[in-house]
Amino acid sequence: MAILNDNLAPMRIHPLSVIVLLVAWSVGAAGSAAGAAGGDSTMRAALVSAGKIQIGDVARPVAGPGQVLVNIRYAGVNPGDWKAAGGSAEAPAMPGASAAVNVPVIPGVDGAGVIAAVGQGVTGYRIGDAVILWSQARGTYAQYVAVPAATITLKPARLSFAEAAGVAHASLAAWNLLIDQARLRSGQTLLVLGGAGGVGSAAVQIATNRGAHVIATASARNADYLKALGASTVIDYSAQHFEDQLRNIDIALDTVDVDIAYRALAVVRRGGYLVSSVGLPLAAQCAAREVVCSGRTQTGTPIRLVLKQVADWSQAGIFRVNIDQTFELTEVLKAWQYSQAGHTRGKSVIRIND
Repeated sequence: MAILNDNLAPMRIHPLSVIVLLVAWSVGAAGSAAGAAGGDSTMRAALVSAGKIQIGDVARPVAGPGQVLVNIRYAGVNPGDWKAAGGSAEAPAMPGASAAVNVPVIPGVDGAGVIAAVGQGVTGYRIGDAVILWSQARGTYAQYVAVPAATITLKPARLSFAEAAGVAHASLAAWNLLIDQARLRSGQTLLVLGGAGGVGSAAVQIATNRGAHVIATASARNADYLKALGASTVIDYSAQHFEDQLRNIDIALDTVDVDIAYRALAVVRRGGYLVSSVGLPLAAQCAAREVVCSGRTQTGTPIRLVLKQVADWSQAGIFRVNIDQTFELTEVLKAWQYSQAGHTRGKSVIRIND
């Protein structure tokens, strides 16, 4: 197998604790045996092992009971992908990863594609259906992934596969924080800190569609973008401090960093909510301000219902996904570097099968 880029030097992606190198991956004995049995038994995938991103052929998964096998067209890029690859405490470890035994694992938690097989007991879906999916077990940086039917929904015709690939993870995070945790209601005021990113963009639209008044922080270049999504006010974080202008906010959602979360405590009303995907202030400080502080949980509205609602909004033209950058499967490192820079407008995606 040829080296993908023999001029690519080892690069450290701060704050990852490992050096990430894009190299070709030689198929192991199991993969070779699978390949010998027939091309349909293997697939192309990105893998993480021993701190390296590798591209190679691995055994194709199968759809177990209650699952569907999806031929991935595009996979979403999320900060959790590179945080997990680097062992960051901010992201759960990749399933199968071990310090003692470096078992290659496939990153990626969301994407869009076409159902290639339907497992036992699955109803409502058939081979050939175009779907949006979320995978708690990761694995979407690959040509195929098997996921529970409860974590997919039909792709709306109005969205391209690239756009659909950016729906699931950001929307599920924003929904859980706003609806399941903060109990967002019509008429309330929401402050979205970091409104132009994936979770921020989803939050602005979910809140707007639920009848809330939305204020967002972003760079000046993203002001018109966020207003088009439904934000009534956009504060340029590079020129203004939001805490100097706002008070008695019902809900603040932080997608930036924990330092911003501490600052947000000053603007949330007593009895209000501070929710965050990037860390929270000390519980004692939240209690002193009489603010309910909460991170994302894995409980709440069923995944399939959230995805269907967002898909319905997308088809109706009141929820959209802006694709900032598209990368090839061989450009995972480049995609992660772009994500880490923190200036993505909406979502970036990786093209798997177009």
